[in-house]
Amino acid sequence: MNKQPIVTAKKTKWIVMAVVTLIAAGSISYFASPHPDGLERVAEDHGFIDQAKEPSWTAWIPDYEVPGIPSPYLKVGLAGVIGALLLFGALYALTKPLARRKEADGHGEGNHHPS
Repeated sequence: MNKQPIVTAKKTKWIVMAVVTLIAAGSISYFASPHPDGLERVAEDHGFIDQAKEPSWTAWIPDYEVPGIPSPYLKVGLAGVIGALLLFGALYALTKPLARRKEADGHGEGNHHPS
């Protein structure tokens, strides 16, 4: 017999929250404040903004816009989705070992006994 993975209510809740987050990141990002962030504001206030250089190759999404996409709505929305996916990935990578350790200690979802 093949054991099919069961989508529990808890998993469904997380999937729904992830989808809503990605939709929000993709659609609301365009309406974020056009004003400069903190570092740019300080550079403007102190008169050295003109010394800024082109973004480094390490700036994956410079100015929160995906380069090469002509539509302003799409390039900013895609940047929001990419940012949310990177955050999901980082959080998953950080928390997965903790979940494994918790299951190994006998404190998984199925064990509701007090420690």
